[in-house]
Amino acid sequence: MSTIRGLIFDMDGVLLDTEKIYFRCWLQSAKELGYPMSEEAALHVRSCCAAHAQPYFRQLYGENFDYFKVRDRRRELVSQYIAEHGVEQKSGITELLQFCRESGLPYAIATATSKELAEQRLELAGLAGQFPQIVGGDQVLHGKPDPDIYLVAAEALHLPPEQCVAIEDSPNGVTAGLSAHCNVILVPDLTPPEAGDRERLFGIAENLKEVIPLLQAAGIGEKEHAKKSCIGSL
Repeated sequence: MSTIRGLIFDMDGVLLDTEKIYFRCWLQSAKELGYPMSEEAALHVRSCCAAHAQPYFRQLYGENFDYFKVRDRRRELVSQYIAEHGVEQKSGITELLQFCRESGLPYAIATATSKELAEQRLELAGLAGQFPQIVGGDQVLHGKPDPDIYLVAAEALHLPPEQCVAIEDSPNGVTAGLSAHCNVILVPDLTPPEAGDRERLFGIAENLKEVIPLLQAAGIGEKEHAKKSCIGSL
């Protein structure tokens, strides 16, 4: 394993508690437009770009499944919900960002959401200005589960992807991170870890705060801790 020098966050389901909203709105949108959609199918497309999601749904529900019509209505429903209820942060963000700053660990966001919309939702969640580098799904040719977005985010940090940890919550995001040759930490959101995850991932954490000991185990933060200990002994 390469030395870890940077952190790349997925947004929905990792930083923001929004995946549950997308999930409900996929089901509602499909139902309104007369299409069946199982909970399993709605969960399957988390963080998934249109190039992968459209053929997936058509394979399940036939070539007449109007993916973009269903997706656009889902987006409307999500926006309506967020306008009424706001956006919640996921647990442990404050502690993990503080650890990154104290350790000198640069970080970025790599999200399937467009950059402009990501910035709006981060602001609604009280996280405006907390992430100097944001790469949105509209900035890459191939979205998750392809690796492009993590490659661009690593480049924004001026680091090779092998020296970055990607923090993800979904199988599509995990695939994207691993395909980019990032080290991946899974923080499960709507579904538990999949079989074999513990063997192929850098680690699995219950929440973002629990990511910190995984990073410390890799030696991140040791120099800062030693520096503070030295100052305290003067």
